[in-house]
Amino acid sequence: MKKVVIRECPDYTPDHVKTTLKESLEALGGLEKWIKPGDLVFLKVNLLTGKEPKEAVTTHPQLVKALTELLMELGALVILGDSPAGPFLQGRMRKIYQLTGMTTVAKETGASLNWNLESDPVYFSAGYRLKDFHVMKAIKEADHIINVSKMKTHSMTMMTGAVKNMFGIMPGLKKAELHFRFTDPIEFGHAMVDICEYASPVISIMDGIEAMEGAGPSAGDVVKNGMILVSEDPYSLDIVASEHMGIKPDSVPTLKAARQRNLCQSLEKVTLDTSLGEGIKKSFKLPDTREPDFLEKYGRWPVVGSIFKQISRKHLRPKPVVNPKKCTKCKECYTICPAEAIDMLEKVPGFRYDKCIRCYCCQEVCPEKAIWIYRPKILKWFGGTK
Repeated sequence: MKKVVIRECPDYTPDHVKTTLKESLEALGGLEKWIKPGDLVFLKVNLLTGKEPKEAVTTHPQLVKALTELLMELGALVILGDSPAGPFLQGRMRKIYQLTGMTTVAKETGASLNWNLESDPVYFSAGYRLKDFHVMKAIKEADHIINVSKMKTHSMTMMTGAVKNMFGIMPGLKKAELHFRFTDPIEFGHAMVDICEYASPVISIMDGIEAMEGAGPSAGDVVKNGMILVSEDPYSLDIVASEHMGIKPDSVPTLKAARQRNLCQSLEKVTLDTSLGEGIKKSFKLPDTREPDFLEKYGRWPVVGSIFKQISRKHLRPKPVVNPKKCTKCKECYTICPAEAIDMLEKVPGFRYDKCIRCYCCQEVCPEKAIWIYRPKILKWFGGTK
């Protein structure tokens, strides 16, 4: 059975974070179980976009600093990095490192920031959907990867945690291409699992001290959550996190895909080492992107199901909408859209919904939270959503 450790940590006070993180890791055998002096360790943090730590969009720098210090105490060499949404360019990375606090972490600890923006093609024979793809060159050069994710809801995948965090080893706009290639959520989930399996992080850590609910992964609301989660198995870690957030594992494409491949166990088969006295359950507000599930109810009647499917795709699917009062015409959404379904109409984004693949990358990268998801109220009448 896989083990997941949860420890309470009320805030980002340095002593609280470092002590809690060290205790969590010791419950799994300590960092020395995986790391030796001289090892080059890549900390794959979540740096989705250039947001300050208080917005809970990215892995908090205090957790990254504590982990870096623990690694350096063992004699490891540490490099911090991610390939955020959008172009993978030095100027963009400099801004993101500064805003997210990673520049400060590097200065205070002596860790390196990843400035190697090159990528290498890899062949992964065990991939279910992905065998040939590109990864950051810095990932290949590291001895070990440690996965340092953020607990958040996600408009496309319901939650983003340890497994999806590894998507960031794929450089820049290559990620957008993958969205367009795998428009079905479960197929996309398999691709995420392929990348996670290739990366094989030695340990996965989740920043759940402050989390995000609602319109995640970037436009949601901050939740004071007070916990750090650690596991050697990213799938078990995500299962526990999904249970805590009130999300059914099978509604998370990465977990459903992992289950289909026998990589993921049920919560009952996870060994849970927790300091929480009242259990782990807590319901998060979920994204408004859930699609109607009544097709499954009527699926036994092909003709009826076909009619409902056509109606659903045209009239009942959630869709991104722009708030013109918040939009600054920065064109981030236009640049990122993998389906090229956005036009700049008088410099304000306009959506061609017949082309939109509902990946919600546009909402994800919008710096002003100007894109929201419209979800027809009539969906509630059908008694359920995915």
